[in-house]
Amino acid sequence: MTLGTYRTILLAIGDVAVFWFSLVVTLFIRYGAGKFVDNFILHILPFGVVFAIWILIFYIAGLYEVRVIGKSEQLFKYLSYAMLTGSIIAIALFYFVQAFAITPRINLILDIIITFGIMLGWRSVFAYAGRSTDKMRVLLVGSSPDIDELAGTIKDYPHLGYIISARCPEVTPHILNLISEHRVDIVVASKENQTNETLLQALYEAIHRGIRFVDVSVFYEMILGRIPVSLVSKVWFLENIAEAEKLFFETSKRGVDILFAIVLGIPTAILMPFVALAIRLNSKGPIFIRQQRVGCMGKSFTLLKYRTMLALNPDGSAETHGAEWSQEGDRRITGIGKVLRSTRIDELPQVWNILRGDLSFVGPRPERPEFVENLRKDIPYYDMRHLVRPGLSGWAQINPPYYYASHDDTILKLQYDLYYIKNRDLGLDLSIALKTLMVLLSRQGR
Repeated sequence: MTLGTYRTILLAIGDVAVFWFSLVVTLFIRYGAGKFVDNFILHILPFGVVFAIWILIFYIAGLYEVRVIGKSEQLFKYLSYAMLTGSIIAIALFYFVQAFAITPRINLILDIIITFGIMLGWRSVFAYAGRSTDKMRVLLVGSSPDIDELAGTIKDYPHLGYIISARCPEVTPHILNLISEHRVDIVVASKENQTNETLLQALYEAIHRGIRFVDVSVFYEMILGRIPVSLVSKVWFLENIAEAEKLFFETSKRGVDILFAIVLGIPTAILMPFVALAIRLNSKGPIFIRQQRVGCMGKSFTLLKYRTMLALNPDGSAETHGAEWSQEGDRRITGIGKVLRSTRIDELPQVWNILRGDLSFVGPRPERPEFVENLRKDIPYYDMRHLVRPGLSGWAQINPPYYYASHDDTILKLQYDLYYIKNRDLGLDLSIALKTLMVLLSRQGR
């Protein structure tokens, strides 16, 4: 685990401690020392459930993510939204679930107020401590846009626990002096520099100082949650992508997909007449759009969506000059189409694609064959994203910029997709599913 992971675990433990401490304060205020113990025992079960829900909401809201933990200007907004959502759920439980019927319910309101105040203070102290405590000193060896991005991220998010103490575009005879002068803890080197005899000799001589040597692609993945396409090779895929080891996971995942597709199919069927009527009243054209997409192992399939754009062609499509990405503020999107896109209701017909086996709930978003044909020529290893079944949402869709609508965006999306393919398991799929809710509720992406 990285230093950032350890700090995130510490942050979560601190949050739980704040929840229980706030409850203790609340009960002392309400009942005093004499009746505290009896009332605390009475509150353990209902508030324990509430606190578990709050931790889950914090996670979904992104309060354990890199871009939020260390940014005090975003803390108040994210924490306010999370506490408001958690409070509404807690109030509903206390008022409508008989097992939670504790009297007086004013205890919950008081606890919410106290928790928010203490949590804001705890989180602010944690963010400040993350910026001010000692960091692991990193020497970056090599030069590329990905290495520059890595250095920038470490600078912007000091609570990760690292600091770039020195950079060396290429190995020089003085690199051992550089390591000593800057008291380097970790040397991060690109692949082409890892066989350099000068570097290896310097690291060998510095081994007694506890120097750690890390491949830049591994370090990049740990910090950014992506695979740097420009820094990996065919050997990397042979070493890291072992599909045979994922056979049990994929089989289990398919069973879960079918189960949830059946469950989601019920509200989808109920909504369908109302959505169809809204689309038809808003603009002329078909209710559904059928597009070819590239799926697992490069096999094409027909993706089903509600139409959200003006029907400029007989088939209901809105493209007059061939396949093109939707852009920010696209004028082809209808009024009802904006609503369907922001709520992702336009994606609901893809439940049928999931039942057919074309899609999964979680996986890389499938692209159109016209785009794939060009992208595989320009972007190294692009076809590797087709090793797995595509999904309704993926690792790329819950990370900024959330929506990818250009050639450069596609390179970034591929980096996220490769990270998912390498690391996919039940925990990562569940994380993506939960955080997709945050993206939906915050209306990020398009």
